[in-house]
Amino acid sequence: MQCSNCGHSVTDEAHSFCTECGEPLKVPGDEAASTGDESYGSEDYNAGDYAGDYSWEEPPPPPSLFARMDEALSKVLAPVKDVAGQTWEAIQGVMDDPRLRSRLPGGSLTLLGLACVGLALLLSVIPFVAGIGFLGSGVMLLGGLLVAINEWRILSQPGTQEFRTANARTLPASLENLPEETQHPAIAQAYAALTLTHALLMLGTGLVSLLWLLAALVLGYEQGRRFFVSPELDHDPDAGNLRQRLDRWVVVGVVVCSFSLLLPWARGHMPMLGPSGGEQPLATFTQLTLVLLACFALRHRGLSSLHPIVLVIMAVWLTMWFFLMMSPYTVGPWFFLPGLLTLDAVIVLHLFQLRRSGQAAEVSSDLDYRG
Repeated sequence: MQCSNCGHSVTDEAHSFCTECGEPLKVPGDEAASTGDESYGSEDYNAGDYAGDYSWEEPPPPPSLFARMDEALSKVLAPVKDVAGQTWEAIQGVMDDPRLRSRLPGGSLTLLGLACVGLALLLSVIPFVAGIGFLGSGVMLLGGLLVAINEWRILSQPGTQEFRTANARTLPASLENLPEETQHPAIAQAYAALTLTHALLMLGTGLVSLLWLLAALVLGYEQGRRFFVSPELDHDPDAGNLRQRLDRWVVVGVVVCSFSLLLPWARGHMPMLGPSGGEQPLATFTQLTLVLLACFALRHRGLSSLHPIVLVIMAVWLTMWFFLMMSPYTVGPWFFLPGLLTLDAVIVLHLFQLRRSGQAAEVSSDLDYRG
């Protein structure tokens, strides 16, 4: 080191002062530090790296089991919806064909469906042809007569049918004076649902089975349009997406349960040839309950169109019938069980949602009242 005052060279680095003039020696590193150079000792220092935001964004929580199942169901139903849409367009083209309507009395498909039901009941009189039983036949016969009278009343009114080709006769006075309760449109819609119930329980390749399917298709098309487009006076515009997703699961549960009723529910001579679920006692009420659940789930307001007590009765009936008719040694009940659990879970979630929305409405109205 060299003294900055006298220029004397100091070879011993242990000395901190000049041996000639006594002035303190300056270390080269101290000179850079004394100049106040901010770049000293700050190699690649970036204040922004340390003065930035210290909050880390937490990863989103994993989707719930219901969300994953609903996403998988959406992927499965996508092609099904496309096929169903094309099938519906084909059916609509046939049913609304003027060439078909012009050959029907008053252009009514309902009367055609009633004729198919009557022919199926007539063929069931033959001993070796399967039918729906004496009681079921009596109910369908009396209900069909009432539906025919109401349809005749509709056709006799001017301007009520789009495909009318000629004016229908006026309804006789003896039939016109029936109570108003027998003229409700829901009677024909319930009759169509009951026809579909028998068609599903008798699903097969025989002539009677095909007649029931044709009757269910025709009545379901005609009465279904009136059922699904009926005005909803208590429409809720704020209905959440959860309700719509639950309604889809209702349809899935109904399809699974209805399919299981075609499988054996009791032991037979062979494992897969025992009596089916449709042959069990009170199976008609069970299948009718499933049909009604699916119809209301596909409606605009879904299960909200049904009173909560009615939903509870339906869930209790399906569960009770399953445990009364269950046989652990056949495949039918084991197919019915997943659909039953799905329907019960959806109904419970729907009732909880109704209760929560009702409590929220009560709280909001109370706050509005207090101002």
